[in-house]
Formats: sequence, C-alpha cells, structure tokens
Amino acid sequence: MPPRMNHSTHHSHEHAPLAIIVNGPSSSGKSTLCKALLDRLTDLACGDPEASFARVAFDDLVVLMSDKLFPISYVQLQDGDLTRLASRSPHDGRAGWEYVDESHAPGRHGGSPRLRIVLNSHVRRLLSGLQRSWGAHLKVGTNLLIDHFIQDADWCQELLDVLRDSAAQVFMVRVECDLAELERRESFRGDGKLEGRPLGLARRSDELCHAHALPYNITVHTDRQTTDQSVAAIIAALLSSGLMPRGAGASPR
Repeated sequence: MPPRMNHSTHHSHEHAPLAIIVNGPSSSGKSTLCKALLDRLTDLACGDPEASFARVAFDDLVVLMSDKLFPISYVQLQDGDLTRLASRSPHDGRAGWEYVDESHAPGRHGGSPRLRIVLNSHVRRLLSGLQRSWGAHLKVGTNLLIDHFIQDADWCQELLDVLRDSAAQVFMVRVECDLAELERRESFRGDGKLEGRPLGLARRSDELCHAHALPYNITVHTDRQTTDQSVAAIIAALLSSGLMPRGAGASPR
C-alpha cells in the first residue's frame, strides 16, 4: 500500500491546501458528483477565498489536445467527420488515445468486451503536465477538487508523487457503482453525444481504477445513494476529519 499522505511540511496544518481526490470507473457518475460537491463546498466557503475550491479533472486532457487527434472509434460514436482526423486507421499511432480490447486479461468481472484506454506518447506527456499543474495550484495554496480516472499504476504513482511534493493535505473518495448499473449508464451514453463511451470501458475500468491500494477516506456508492446523499456523506467525513479549510461552514445542510 502506498504511504498515507502526511500533513504539510511546507505549510502549517491550519493553512495547508486541501486536495480532494474523487476516483472511480467510467460511467460511475464522478463528474455529476464532483459538480454537486463543488457547489456545496462553495456554499460552505461563503465567499472566503482561503476556503474556496477549484475543480480539475482527468477529462481536461480532451480540452488540451486537438480534436483532430481523437481516435476513429470515439468520433464514430459522435457521428463525427472522420476525414478531419490525423488517424487514418484504428491503432495507427496517430490518435491521442485508443481503446484496446483486454477481454482475455485477468480481472474480477471477466466477460467481453473489456476496453482499456491506451495513451500515445504525446497525450501521456499531457497527462503528466496536467497532474503536475495540479501540484502547482496546491503549492500556491489553492484547494482542489480532482475528478480523476486513475486507470494505470504509473498514472497513480505520478499523482501520489505530485501530491507529496505539493505538501497538501489529501482526502480520497472512492466511487463505487454496481457493474450492471455502470453498463446501463454506459449504454445510455453511447448515443452520439459528446459524453458517448464505447461499450466495455466501464467493465474494464471498474477492475483497474481501484487496483492501486489507495488510502481512501470514504467510499460512496452512486448506484445506492443519490448525488445529494453522496455529497452529504463526503462533507460529513471532511468535517469529522478536521480537513475542511479554515473558514468553511461548520456543518452540512
């Protein structure tokens, strides 16, 4: 197990910024949860700049890269224009990422399809820069809510290194969702809209995202809890841990 994050050595405990990491598989509802959690944290901050949070996300990668580097399979889901793409055939190395079928890999679910995201070297560097940028925000004192998809072990280790180097306080949220519900949501998302996902990503990422022995502070179950209930549970855990930034409200609604 990776060592638990220690309190700041560069900041006093009272003034150390806080990083809230929300990690879970594709289609588990992380983005919906994080948007609602950010709203609640902002309410609790009551406009205090020292208690306010910014939300960052793994999906910010898509904003950083040209859409001409999207993979053919993804653009087909959106019914997009394939002639714009740098990639001329699947897995030709030109796309920023690809979906690779790992149906025969070991895993607790098994079954098929089971898809893993594989980044090319350009987008892998973007991920490194993105995660390091979060550390830069923390070093200058910004509290962060990090909406993450920690699929691979090297992504995880890089994140842990960034967090340690930032000397921030860390609170980790594990997002769980029943596989049948994950796949129902995934199927619903594959409807030609921007949030479309290929079938099989939820099943494989549910095997991978929580395989890193992270020291979670709380687990929420988005198939059993409403978004409001999950947010309330996270806020209550933050308050009981004493990690809420100074100036934040004393109790959840």
